[in-house]
Amino acid sequence: MSSPEAAGQNDPSQYLVSFGPDANCTLALCPVEASLQGYRPALGVQITFIALFGVSMLIHLAQGIRYHTWFFASMMALGCIGEMIGYGGRVLLYQNPFSFDGFIIEICCITISPVFFAAAIYVSLARVSNFLGPEACRFPVKIYVWVFVPCDIVSLILQSVGGALSSSSVGSDKSGEYITLAGLAFQVFTLTVFTAMALDYLFRYISYRKSQQVDQRRILSTRLEIFGVFFSASILFILIRCCYRIAELGQGYSGSIFREEGLFIGLESVMVILAVFALNIAQPGTVLSHVGKFSFVLTVAGFAFQNRTQEAYTTYGIKVEHEPISEQKASKVREVTLTQE
Repeated sequence: MSSPEAAGQNDPSQYLVSFGPDANCTLALCPVEASLQGYRPALGVQITFIALFGVSMLIHLAQGIRYHTWFFASMMALGCIGEMIGYGGRVLLYQNPFSFDGFIIEICCITISPVFFAAAIYVSLARVSNFLGPEACRFPVKIYVWVFVPCDIVSLILQSVGGALSSSSVGSDKSGEYITLAGLAFQVFTLTVFTAMALDYLFRYISYRKSQQVDQRRILSTRLEIFGVFFSASILFILIRCCYRIAELGQGYSGSIFREEGLFIGLESVMVILAVFALNIAQPGTVLSHVGKFSFVLTVAGFAFQNRTQEAYTTYGIKVEHEPISEQKASKVREVTLTQE
């Protein structure tokens, strides 16, 4: 009768682990279908997206230096770096679909990185709203910064914790998936509320512009239209991506959606890269750099708006009001002079 050790030698598959920190499967020993994702990521696709995110990051950094939009550029750069690291993890999975390190790098970085893009979007609208006319906003403009950015941080924390728990389990514990799913759902909720408030501001601003006797911002109409189209598109792309990830994690890592590379490329990779390049075009500096006599001051309370043109107009208005008084005084002096004569 053979011992268990001898049986194990005759059946090496008993000692093969396909997922987890102790995974020892390789393509030489296990079929790719036995891996968690069930496929081998296409190497050319991963390299392409790494290059695209790198190009967009360089453009964002150059634009940040050119337009002095430091927060926006830094958030976009951090997001792009995270995406490149995440797709580097997928390159590891191409080399070995059973690589636990590659899986954790992909899940953590690719899932979390769009949070930085969302933060850039929130602050971007705050600055542009300050420029266009904060009086057209139903709420104080600083809400975009002091409400939505903390919500973004909450989403980041939830997704980070979920990724950390996924890295410490071998698949039996689903808490990491559920926490990541909660972070994604909260991000979708935040983006949806933000979109509603942005649309509300847009309609109110259109009415506000029509009520102005002198529209000093008319020369920016075309530029603002371009900004608005691509800014809105970036939000839509991120929302589509988040909805896909919610559906994916809703089924879990063993679900059919998670094992479809085509869906991942189309609804994750393509959507995010489109959003990133759309924000290259909808960079707030492209609008704010043509401010003319407008300037912005960053304060602890948020972005405070200073309209120098309006101040000049106010000063001029005071002079206009004083001129008739001066003319009346001069007229009285002339009358007195004539009377004396």
